[in-house]
Amino acid sequence: MAGNITGIDWMNKIPIGGTYTAVAGDDSANKATITSGKADAVACIVQIIRAGVVVGADAKVSQAAGVISVEDGSTYKVTSGDVMNWIIF
Repeated sequence: MAGNITGIDWMNKIPIGGTYTAVAGDDSANKATITSGKADAVACIVQIIRAGVVVGADAKVSQAAGVISVEDGSTYKVTSGDVMNWIIF
């Protein structure tokens, strides 16, 4: 049997996720901001659902220091009630 694995901070590599529902203030800001609490994140995935349908194919999604930003695209507009399922790792 192999010994302990060392040199890998595997606990910080485990993805976390959640759900955010856009509010009226997100509409006027043209942006939803989701604070994940994972400051060392390197990537994220966001799925946007409106009225039970996946939307937002051209939403601008980015993350920096664990904060996910979902912004308006050319056709997608952040709308109050949009449900944003997210995973960050």
